[in-house]
Amino acid sequence: MNDSTILTLETLAANAWPAAEVVPLDGWRLRFHRGVTRRANSVWPNRHENGLALVDKLSSAEAFYRARGLPATFQICAAMEPPELDAELDRRGYAIISPTLVQTAEIAHMLSRLPPLRTFPAFDVELAEEYNDAWFAIYCAGEGITGHDAQVRREIMQRIALPRGFALLSIDGTPAAAGLGVVENGWMGLFCLVTLQAYRRRGAAQALLRALGIWAQLYAARHVYLQVMEQNIAARALYDRVGFHTAYRYHYREKHLPPG
Repeated sequence: MNDSTILTLETLAANAWPAAEVVPLDGWRLRFHRGVTRRANSVWPNRHENGLALVDKLSSAEAFYRARGLPATFQICAAMEPPELDAELDRRGYAIISPTLVQTAEIAHMLSRLPPLRTFPAFDVELAEEYNDAWFAIYCAGEGITGHDAQVRREIMQRIALPRGFALLSIDGTPAAAGLGVVENGWMGLFCLVTLQAYRRRGAAQALLRALGIWAQLYAARHVYLQVMEQNIAARALYDRVGFHTAYRYHYREKHLPPG
């Protein structure tokens, strides 16, 4: 995948998971949202306006996160600007965190490889376009999220200003799985796909993918992207079966800063 398309997907993903505070820095975005999720609390460094030297931009970014009590974190992919950024962060002692694959598929192709919903007579999928607590409860239970983390994630989801589909799947009337789709410019981003432990390996994820894919087509989306951790072998196997391919990779560079 070329850098232009990578930049497009990274822009869509940033828009789909909006931080409360986003400060521009010579093409970069310094993101902060109370320390919850790396995406919302890291530098998006995929544009460079050539107004500042890299050393000055790094100093400003580090000062931004130091002032907020967080490690300095950069989300690094092939579209990063300048291209030497990752090597410079490595030289400065930034560790690599959370290697992740970005995978894509054509929605029509994905749907052709998924079983129809009638295959699962015990399943019922409700899809709401507004945030709702019933959906959020299953998402948090599936991920083991509580307290402050849960509250901040709720804030992020309520901030999404794009068409969004909150899919909640019940099995025999009991909520069991959830997923989130966000649509922009012909793409659906797939997020927060979870199934409660007791209901796994029954096809819930496939049913959610189908429901969200059909919903996204109503908004003229033709493509879907998602992020999956490299070590999540089970999820990668599912996505491979339904037509996803790895488009590119990203990782985070993170460093705990001494007090200023």
